Amino acid sequence: MDPLRSIAGRLFLSYLAVVAVGLLVAGLAIGGLLLKYENDVTRIRLQELAAPFQTAIQTAVRNGVQPRDAIASLEEQVQAANARVLIVSPGNNPTPNNAQRRVLLDSGATMLNARLPVVDATGIGQFTDQDGEVWIFVQQQLRTAALGAGGQGFIVVARPRAVFADVIRALLPSLVIAGIIAAGFALVVAGLLARTITSPLRRLVGGVRAFASDQTARVPLAGPTEVQALGGAFNEMAGEIERARASEQAFLADISHELRTPLTSIHGFAQAIAEGEARGDGVPRAAEVIQREARRLVRMVEGLLQVAKLEAGVQRLAHEQVAATDLLRGAVAALDVQAREAGVSFDVQAGVLPVVGDPDRLSQLFINVLDNAVKHSPRGAIVHVNGERLAGEIVVRVRDQGTGLPPGTERKLFARFWRGDNAAARAGAGLGLAIAQAIAQAHGGSIDARNAPGGGAEFAIHLPAAT
Repeated sequence: MDPLRSIAGRLFLSYLAVVAVGLLVAGLAIGGLLLKYENDVTRIRLQELAAPFQTAIQTAVRNGVQPRDAIASLEEQVQAANARVLIVSPGNNPTPNNAQRRVLLDSGATMLNARLPVVDATGIGQFTDQDGEVWIFVQQQLRTAALGAGGQGFIVVARPRAVFADVIRALLPSLVIAGIIAAGFALVVAGLLARTITSPLRRLVGGVRAFASDQTARVPLAGPTEVQALGGAFNEMAGEIERARASEQAFLADISHELRTPLTSIHGFAQAIAEGEARGDGVPRAAEVIQREARRLVRMVEGLLQVAKLEAGVQRLAHEQVAATDLLRGAVAALDVQAREAGVSFDVQAGVLPVVGDPDRLSQLFINVLDNAVKHSPRGAIVHVNGERLAGEIVVRVRDQGTGLPPGTERKLFARFWRGDNAAARAGAGLGLAIAQAIAQAHGGSIDARNAPGGGAEFAIHLPAAT
């Protein structure tokens, strides 16, 4: 396996990169500090070193010794101190060739006739020799007729300035040793961290593979917080999948049961006609049963297709501004005959309720909810319909006077093929409320149910109001 694809390999490389960058930054920072420190020490040492050289040269010149001989007599001490001594002409007395602060004598013999810059406010100056090396110097005035030009000049004592490359070169062995130690430490830490992280991940992978064959399997929640969160999310997903599979199996069982009854009737009466058992007046009756059960099957299949299309979002809906009040009154009119047969009446109280949506689907929604209320109301009852606008939505409440909702069925009644026991005699296939909920959700709304305070069940239809 490619080590760069593993967590352990990436952790090690990450730590190694951090260590390398840290060592580089630390080396540059320490080198800069050491360079500044060494230059400061060089200046202090130069000032201490220059005094005896300058005094010795001044004394020798006053005793009649030529400056060249005076410098030559100090050659061993100058070399031992890693310094050089120069005699320069004064900067304010130009020579005939117009050279200012010209080097007259140099113990290093490389700066003769070169120009020397002036010192700064601290009395320290610097120059670069012909080899490219930078020197720091101090100066002291010298008076002697041997210099000419008024007998004035300067004694200059210089030492090499510290070079950053030399400092880094001196630090390099220590940095390499520190890098090797840090790399070993990074390897150990990366290995421990990788084991801490990858162990729960391996258990998570094992749990996922186990879930493929056993959907009740769950992964243990262990390891770092992020890994635990991942395991928790997987367990939640597994639970949803298990519930979805259970719901799918229950749906298949329900639809098999619902389809079996009309198919059995159709098969039985069709067989009776084919075998000649249904004769005379029995043939039209058998044909009527076959036709009725076939229509029931068609309605059931169409309802299932409609719910599936609405939930999948593939059914196109019109977007028109309509008055929900008119749709409610149209639904009441459509159910008038059915309500009269059941001995149920409607009481509609609704103001102006503008909504944007598909008028046909919204009408079907209201018809299904009102039809459910009629089926669950006793003879002589009144179905109360109240509509109002609240906080950017319209709310239509439909309350019957039946026996109410059994405990725990507030959500079940919107499932496909679910029917309450108190409506078994007049209920259809149990798709009406499922279709209504799917239509409401397709319009950005919802339907919820509860037991009304005065008895019976109350369904609240929530739809976004038109602006």
